[in-house]
Amino acid sequence: MGAVTIPILPSADFDVTAAFWLAFGFREIGRWPHDYLIVRHEHLAIELHFWHDPTVDRWTNDVGCYVRFGSPDDASAQHRAWSGIEVPHPASFRPLRTEPWGATEFAVIDLHGNLVRFGGFPVSD
Repeated sequence: MGAVTIPILPSADFDVTAAFWLAFGFREIGRWPHDYLIVRHEHLAIELHFWHDPTVDRWTNDVGCYVRFGSPDDASAQHRAWSGIEVPHPASFRPLRTEPWGATEFAVIDLHGNLVRFGGFPVSD
């Protein structure tokens, strides 16, 4: 049996969080006001969970997660697909990079400072 890892990230405002991730193709699939929010990207089968923290500060938030694609090409293709999205300041959509260890990666930092890194690693023999 396989397992799935789902990050749980802080959000000061669920409306802001849901709208931000909607631009990337995620849709809200569950909300419990002042408690919990779930967004999911159906095509990519990525789910992000958020817990309500009205004190989270975008500039000091050190929470993040890693979403791993099947290959560097998959990560590159997703970066291209999202490259036209207008990301509101101070959020950011980071450039695609090939790291020294062979991973191809990029990152999104949302309006509450959550770092979501996306990447793919080459297949090793």
